[in-house]
Amino acid sequence: MDSAKTSKTANPLPEPASMAAPGTHEAVYALIRQYLPAPSRVADLAAGEGAFSVRLRELGHDVVAVDATDEHWKVPTIEHRVIDLDSDFADAVRSGDGEFDAVVAIEIIEHLENPFRFVRECSKLLKPGGLLFVTTPNVEAVHSRLIFLYTGRLNAFGAYETVRPAHITPIFKWKLDMILAEAGFEPVEEIFTPQAFAEGTNLKMKFTVFISRFLGIFLKGEKGDSGRIVLARKRSE
Repeated sequence: MDSAKTSKTANPLPEPASMAAPGTHEAVYALIRQYLPAPSRVADLAAGEGAFSVRLRELGHDVVAVDATDEHWKVPTIEHRVIDLDSDFADAVRSGDGEFDAVVAIEIIEHLENPFRFVRECSKLLKPGGLLFVTTPNVEAVHSRLIFLYTGRLNAFGAYETVRPAHITPIFKWKLDMILAEAGFEPVEEIFTPQAFAEGTNLKMKFTVFISRFLGIFLKGEKGDSGRIVLARKRSE
């Protein structure tokens, strides 16, 4: 019996898991199915273990996955490049292979020191008319406002959530709109993912979310729900 084959069968690579908030991959996947025809060339930034890269490939897309480390990567059959996304990364990602039809940036922008530079680099990756899918915690949600009122910290930016390289840059709608516009993007669609409770979530957090549904009608400004997902298109010159 082929010993290499036996070893591979006995110790298969574990399936890649989503490292994003519950419901995020599903919501972005639905937008991609709606707006991005296959086959398209897609850069999956901050790809983690590779769970979303696999879903993109299953849709028929040509995927290049990028992350700051290969420590978590579990999909050797998809090209993976180790590149610092808090840098001028576009040339390294393109690597002489030309522009992309789409860029997916799931739960990365809030981890970066310079979100303006990040989106400018995403624009450099894209063809004119190319699509950018970007997600981030919605710090303007009503329950986030209540958490801030009580603790002085925004939702998803608690004391244990802001240790590098975790969430260091809260992204408000006005800021994201400015970032996208200055990088040459026009909005296409914005959706939200609902708050999902992990097992063991304390009652105080659950109560905050539930009461926020009643208070929302009295508060001004952008609200939405737990996670913000924005689809933008690079303007044609």
